[in-house]
Amino acid sequence: MQFDWMVACYPGDGVHRDYPMLERLDRETVMAGVDAVVDADFGGLWAPDHFMLGPHHEEYEVWTLLSALAERTDDVDLGSLVSSITYRNPALLAKMATTVDHLSGGRVRLGLGCGWHREEHARYGYDFPDIDTRIDMLDEGLTVIRRMFTDGEPTFEGEHYTIDGAYNEPRPLQEPAPPIAIGGAGPRMLRVTARHADEWNVEISGRNRGPPVEFKAEKLDEYLREEGRDPDEIERSWLAHVLVRESEAALAAACEEIFPLPWGEEEDIDDRLTAENAWEKGQMLIGTPAEVAERIEHIRGLGFEKLQLMFLDYPDTTGIELFGDEVMPAV
Repeated sequence: MQFDWMVACYPGDGVHRDYPMLERLDRETVMAGVDAVVDADFGGLWAPDHFMLGPHHEEYEVWTLLSALAERTDDVDLGSLVSSITYRNPALLAKMATTVDHLSGGRVRLGLGCGWHREEHARYGYDFPDIDTRIDMLDEGLTVIRRMFTDGEPTFEGEHYTIDGAYNEPRPLQEPAPPIAIGGAGPRMLRVTARHADEWNVEISGRNRGPPVEFKAEKLDEYLREEGRDPDEIERSWLAHVLVRESEAALAAACEEIFPLPWGEEEDIDDRLTAENAWEKGQMLIGTPAEVAERIEHIRGLGFEKLQLMFLDYPDTTGIELFGDEVMPAV
């Protein structure tokens, strides 16, 4: 099983579920976290594609950050989880991902979705079409990206995007192309995933909308077969929050400091997360090493072999180190 880190590139500062203990953003803190998870033998580094999350609106742009991480690291995967199709022309995005593929020696993974942050779009001047239009854009954009990765003289004409001989030289190092991960769990998103993805990612809000994740996984298998694909071809990854401590007493003290937390910034979910409901409502992995390992085995039993993790206690690296020392060997 592979464990990756969602790089803490924005501070939650007590009010955001992702990094509630991170008060400000600076290079040294981010890179210290990167070094800690690499030392703990994590397999990958991912970052979100937003511009102003959290209470201070401080955030690093994902592809600029990944370029720096390409130079910082030697052998871990690097990816966006997930880039929004609304923020960049897909041909340009393919060129950016290809550049990071070269800078990293062939380690980039392109995570892509249809976007959700309405306020962010408005403040930055991006159009925010209805969800069906955004999914259409994603479907079409992924066709453009595949052609940019694989064709010598990429050309495409569609409703949303057109390219005409948009050279992408030098081509990506990975063959036949950098892997594409798609984040989303609605019916239309699962069909897009079945058509285009090498990896399917489900994050906290996607797992908690509509039918249970078991049903969504079964539907994805069905759609993959309809596309003539073997369900075993596609990786399945799970974005999770973690709080691990050596003892129940240390865990209780950490929970007292961190919880309760708002859900996040999704406009259609208004809830609060506590230490008591964090598994039920958000599948947060909270416990001693043995308890966290047991939760992970449950997730693994659903068919997910990769976890991208956010450590609730960061920038304290106690959780990262304990996870690497005791949880990873147990699973």
